Amino acid sequence: MRAPAPCSEDGSAQRRMRMLYKSISADGHINEPPELWIKNLPAKFRDRGPRLIETPKTKGHAWIMEGQTRPSPMGFSSMYSRGAKRFDRGSLIDSFKQIRDRGVRYEDLFPGSWDPAERVKEIIEDETDAEVIYNGVQTVWNGIKLCPDKELSLACYKVYNDWMVEFQEYDPKRFICNATLPTTGLKDCMEELRRCADMGLRTAQLESYPSGSFSEPTPEDDKFWAMCVEMDFPINIHTQFFFPSGDLGSKLSAEGVADQKKRADKRGIDVAAGTFQVVLTKLISSGVFERFPNLKLIGSEVECAWLPYYLEKFDESVLCNRRTWKLPLLPSEYFRRNVWLVFIVDEVGMENRHLIGVDKIMWGPDFPHSSSNFPLDYQLGREILDRVGATQSEIERIMWKTCADIYKLPYDAPAELSLAA
Repeated sequence: MRAPAPCSEDGSAQRRMRMLYKSISADGHINEPPELWIKNLPAKFRDRGPRLIETPKTKGHAWIMEGQTRPSPMGFSSMYSRGAKRFDRGSLIDSFKQIRDRGVRYEDLFPGSWDPAERVKEIIEDETDAEVIYNGVQTVWNGIKLCPDKELSLACYKVYNDWMVEFQEYDPKRFICNATLPTTGLKDCMEELRRCADMGLRTAQLESYPSGSFSEPTPEDDKFWAMCVEMDFPINIHTQFFFPSGDLGSKLSAEGVADQKKRADKRGIDVAAGTFQVVLTKLISSGVFERFPNLKLIGSEVECAWLPYYLEKFDESVLCNRRTWKLPLLPSEYFRRNVWLVFIVDEVGMENRHLIGVDKIMWGPDFPHSSSNFPLDYQLGREILDRVGATQSEIERIMWKTCADIYKLPYDAPAELSLAA
């Protein structure tokens, strides 16, 4: 497993050993602790901030805070039932049947969702060396983002980010924790980015454009992008800005889709405008990557198979309308320089890895959410790459090396074997 470096000139037997990872997940999640904001918000906000409730209507645990009219239930996406084989959806369906009538409760979740010591045990069992960690997405976050009191909203972001620092500090070789940046305006977003970087976080996720807009980039966002380049700070977008929960939630039906749109329209939100593909199109077209050629943007849990066709049609539209395209590069050239994608299970994408760019792809099983195949995530990811004929160097690049490069995880030192070995 370990390859020795050449001996020193004086013939010393000491050798510098190379760190070899087995896998690094570019997409893992926590579930926020039930009393995180109750314990840590400033006193004036504690009765108004996020808290768990349980009612017959919500079924199980749900988040609520000031400004929310509908709680955000702990969704099925927050948990995973341990699998016994690859794609063990039978066990998952059985688990869903068991919780359908009582809802999801915190005792249903993996303890590593909020306990870093337990998380280390879980990812080792999943054959994962290190992990980029995101927030719990569709649980508490819509309430925080839609909170009418911006001061309260900002305080919620800060409490969460302080906890992320503590989580990462438990084992910084294994955990790369995202700061979640506030949606309360450009000044707050930039100040929180700097604060989190000073505390040791190495990356951040956006829940809106830096200005706080959920639908359009603005010229003032350039101050934020410039700061990211100056700090060499990768920026993540996890799937999209909004997920259907709480005040934006609805039943999974044709009527529910219309109901969700009605709720979003009432708040002046275009949910579709916050999807990663739309955000990527707007960042490319508005010249963000032209003005900031060293900016690093990661689309997490967005899969990869869609990309070749997307770039082909985007380039074609530009080539057919050169008079209106004022940028010197094609969209595909900006993508290949500035953007990376994270997949969970995407065999079609891996078949087309050379069209996408092997060095543009990272693996992330979404643990502990229901998209995961815990504790067989590594085995499944590796099996897919073997099946499409990926070489050993391509497997290393996709399963860990690009992630290590982006987040500055050293693999020439220290002198250790795979952390999951």
